[in-house]
Amino acid sequence: MREPLADELKFEIDYHQVYTHNTDGIVAGTLAWNRFVGDRQFGWMGTRPTCDILIKLDAFTQPFDFNGVKRSALDILVDQLRTMTARYRIGDGTGGTYIGFAHNCAQDSNQALYTALKQIRDAINADSGVQTWLAENPDQAYRFEQLVELGRLIKRDLLPFGSARADWKRNANTLGISPEEEIVDGLWQGLMSWRTLLPRLASETVTRQFLDQGALIWVLRTDQVGGYDPDIEPIAPTPIG
Repeated sequence: MREPLADELKFEIDYHQVYTHNTDGIVAGTLAWNRFVGDRQFGWMGTRPTCDILIKLDAFTQPFDFNGVKRSALDILVDQLRTMTARYRIGDGTGGTYIGFAHNCAQDSNQALYTALKQIRDAINADSGVQTWLAENPDQAYRFEQLVELGRLIKRDLLPFGSARADWKRNANTLGISPEEEIVDGLWQGLMSWRTLLPRLASETVTRQFLDQGALIWVLRTDQVGGYDPDIEPIAPTPIG
């Protein structure tokens, strides 16, 4: 879209913020970039470093056309993120969401990604009509194979013990359970997907797998708001992955 003040093109970014309510005024849900980062009263600009990674992989971002129904893996991921943020707002019906080893913004965002890719794989395996359609459309079949491989590799890296967490498999209602109530189970579940405990490491892990599938990546670093000062530059991020 075109930014009205600078009259320059910019990306219109919405965050599906998987986060608990807090004193900073953050509410789980869909938040515009200019509200979450750039707002002069509530935004994080100048307080926390901001890095947006834009990923374009046709197999993931472009819709498939199955008997006139167009839907992409990205659409399914957005549905899963909306579901997850709704769960955060109500604590799976308890009214409160607790953060711990098993549940935090990185863990549950990646659960949404895992569930979206799993849904696609299960739909292919369960529907003979889809399999017949893929056999008749080799181009789209190749894109489906890319998605299945992407899901396999992401699961391998995010779930290094080889098996999905039980709550990820069942999509269990556990957000309203205090970590102190089930500290052992929560610790074990967190370790099952330990790479997603660190948001930066999870981001680099997923991005690397998209790159390996031929995706195009664009990293946005927003360092100044208003004007331009060539004498300042951001501190380089610490390598993790």
